Amino acid sequence: MSRLYDYHGNKEELVKQILKQKNSIKIPHDIPESLKEDYKISRTLDNYLEDYFYINSQYTSISNVDIKIDEILAKFIKEVMNGVHQEKDKFRKAMNSKKKTFKNIFEFSKSENLYLSNIYTRFISENLGHKLEEIANLSNNVYIPDQELGINIKGIDLIIYDQGLIKYTQLKTKKDTLTGSQKNRSITELSIHPHSIFAAALNMGNSLTISKKSVEKYNIELLVGDSFWSLINLEYDVILNKIAKAIKFLDKKLYS
Repeated sequence: MSRLYDYHGNKEELVKQILKQKNSIKIPHDIPESLKEDYKISRTLDNYLEDYFYINSQYTSISNVDIKIDEILAKFIKEVMNGVHQEKDKFRKAMNSKKKTFKNIFEFSKSENLYLSNIYTRFISENLGHKLEEIANLSNNVYIPDQELGINIKGIDLIIYDQGLIKYTQLKTKKDTLTGSQKNRSITELSIHPHSIFAAALNMGNSLTISKKSVEKYNIELLVGDSFWSLINLEYDVILNKIAKAIKFLDKKLYS
């Protein structure tokens, strides 16, 4: 079997080789049917990531990190503003039509600000989740297979290299983003990997839905806020303050 890193310069060929070589992976009997393909792809991808992270680990510092975070958050603001303006236009067009059914009392009463407030916060929160992944990807110790190769692994947002270990990671925005009904699915998705992490990017919200006791036998780490960002050599306080500044800017733009 050829070394996958030999195809590093040709992403299309790298994907072909991963999909080809995954068929030689032996699947343990306890892997759920729905995750067998994800297991094979992940264990094949490990072969590539060992070389990738070893080479990247020689670069401990991240150049221009403040500027890059600002660029990501500028894109966040632009996307949010475009999205909410579209929602506002949809609301106003709907109000000018002869509607007979309504989503809620706010739409019925034509209360634009109250109707749109929930849409705004939901849209902002969803977009912020993606931008937190982009910020994490600035680290030399992070790899996002979906972004880099177009390969999606169920329940995995990014992969972290930590002291020689490859850790498959599910990243949520805050501690209580995950609902109780989603807990078992997340644990199952993470448990198929030798080492994995369930992380909350922001140390906010109620306690984690997943408890330490429920994951201790699966080598799943639970990281929140600073413990997550420091693992990938990024400063939590800097990121948090920059996000707060962007949110405050949006607040003024939307409600002034």
